Formats: sequence, structure tokens, C-alpha cells
Amino acid sequence: MDTNRINILYVIDGLFSGGKERQFVEILKGLDKDKFRIGIITFNKNLFYTEKAKSLSEYFVELEKKSNKFKPFFTIWACFKDFKPDIVHSWDYLSSLFVYFPVKFYSAIFVNGSIRDSGIEKGWQFYAKKWMLKAANVALGNSKAGLSSYGVEGEVIYNAIDLGRFGHSKFRNEFNIIKVANFSDYKNHQMFVDASIELVKEKFVDNVYLAGNGEYFNKYKSLVEKQKEEVSAKFHFLGAISNVETYLEKCTIGLLCSTVKYSEGVSNSVLEYMAAGLIPIATNIGATSEIIQDGENGFLVAPDSFKEIVNKVKLIKNNPEMSVKMVANAMKTIELKFNYNKNMQKINHLYDKVLRKK
Repeated sequence: MDTNRINILYVIDGLFSGGKERQFVEILKGLDKDKFRIGIITFNKNLFYTEKAKSLSEYFVELEKKSNKFKPFFTIWACFKDFKPDIVHSWDYLSSLFVYFPVKFYSAIFVNGSIRDSGIEKGWQFYAKKWMLKAANVALGNSKAGLSSYGVEGEVIYNAIDLGRFGHSKFRNEFNIIKVANFSDYKNHQMFVDASIELVKEKFVDNVYLAGNGEYFNKYKSLVEKQKEEVSAKFHFLGAISNVETYLEKCTIGLLCSTVKYSEGVSNSVLEYMAAGLIPIATNIGATSEIIQDGENGFLVAPDSFKEIVNKVKLIKNNPEMSVKMVANAMKTIELKFNYNKNMQKINHLYDKVLRKK
């Protein structure tokens, strides 16, 4: 083992196809491999980003939660003994819970990065997560709203967006819209579908793209298929895709519809819209206002107000000069606030700081 490098162990519930997992992979890509030896423990096997994450690490362990509910605890202890982490960075409440005692026993630095929302946990889980955040050496969030919602002090490092991933189509021949989000309780797909159907019927939108998978995928696909052929044919349900950039280049507007119940953190989807030259429209919930300045670099709409989405899309289409200015402002937001290199430097600085304190 290379004793000159810092052993950093990441623990994440699963390498699914969501924004959290995309951001996880982006951080792995940007870490200095001469400085850090990267280890990963994940609780689910063979998922969307599994192979990518494995290729970016030197130590990789997949746990089976369902086989034996006590086995993951023993396996994690064995991983700590084997890997000998200097820093343990958890990415969710479950992972934080599993590593708490091994972190203390092996005197590792505990970076609790489970705040990627603004209050998604409810009831006793909310208080358990809050306690776990306070017990860490550092509570790390990707939004101010996230730290505030759990009532803890900590560090905020915004998502890092690699602009090199995105090409800008200067001549979009069609007026298309897209939503990139998994079909779960956390997102309001009904709001998006209702707005999109009306926009297609009125011929304001040429194509509607829905990227993501999940529990309610077939429900909304069936709902759209019940429309007349001239409407349903304009909808494209893409499922979980690895080339989202290709579809963003086809679109003018990117939407994110969140729910009041589960709130919203700093959405990776909204940042990707902006980086790809789209105008974002999103529900004004949680940390979304930390990204979008209403009317400047995108639009914020009220929860459940699909009519407001319809009106904003029409406004964008009918005002090309305004749209050009908003796209430029959105790009400036990414370059200043969500700059990949700057935010990777902040992450490296955070690790250096906690190690110096130790």
C-alpha cells in the first residue's frame, strides 16, 4: 500500500441513475489520484454508474443488504480494517449510519455529505439524520437551504459541473423541451406532463423528452399514450440514459417539477440544462432559488402550477432576444458558482483542512 497517499473511503447507498450519483462520479473523476487512494463501498450491485465508479477507484466493495441484514455491518468493519481510511465521506443517511462506529473505532475523519436535499427525511429519521450530521467532523451540504433545513452548521460546496461534457447547438431547428428526473415520489411528473400536453396541443412545442426511469415510468407513459396520436407521438420516454447531453442539445427549455412534501436540493439536472445552453424552468422549492434567479437566468414557478409552466414556455418562445440573454446569464451562473475546477479545489481544500485539524 502507498503510505504517501491519503486513503479516502466513499460510502454511498447505490450507484443509481440520479443526479446525486452523477455528481459522485464527477467528483471521483476530478480527484488527484497521486494524492488520494480512492475506495468505495456501495449497498447495491450492478447499477447505472457501477462500472464507471469502479474504474475510478482502487478499492471497490458491493454489499448485499437483502441477503442478511447484519452482514453489511460486519463487512464494513472488515473493509475498514483492510482499507484503513484516513477520511470517510458518506453520501446519504443509510451510509452515515453504517459507518459511524467503525469511523470512531479507527479514528478516521468523518465527512457526512448526506445533505443533498432540503428536508427530505421525515419524523424520527429527520432527527436521526440531524444527530448523525452533528456527530460528524464535518457536515457537508450542496446548498445553504439543506444545512438550514436540518438546523446544523457545516460546509457548503455546490455541485461541480464539467462544461466540457456539453456541446451547444447554435441552430436548434425545433422547439423542444426536456425533463431529466427519475419517476419517483420526489418529482412532480404530473405537473410536467399536464403542461407538456397543453403545449403540444397548441403547437408551441415540437417534441417532449423525458429522461429517467423509476416506479411511475409506465404510469405516465400510459397516460400520454391515451392522448390522440398527433399528441402522443411528440413524447419520447427515454428511460435511464448515459448520453443525456445528446438530448439536451436538441432542446431549448429544461424543466424540473419538484414536490412540496419532499422539497428539492441543488438539482444536478437544472445545472446541466444551464451548462448545455437551455433555459431552466423549475418549481420554487428548497434550494432551487440558489441556482435560478427568476427572470434572469431562468424561471421559477409555483408548486403544482402547470399553467404557469405553459405561460413561461410561451413567453420564451415569443421573445428570442430575451431568451439569448437568459442563456448567457445561465452560462455565467455555471462558470461563477458551479465551476468544476473551482469546486473541485474546494473539495480538496476541505479534505486538507480536516486532516490538518486531526
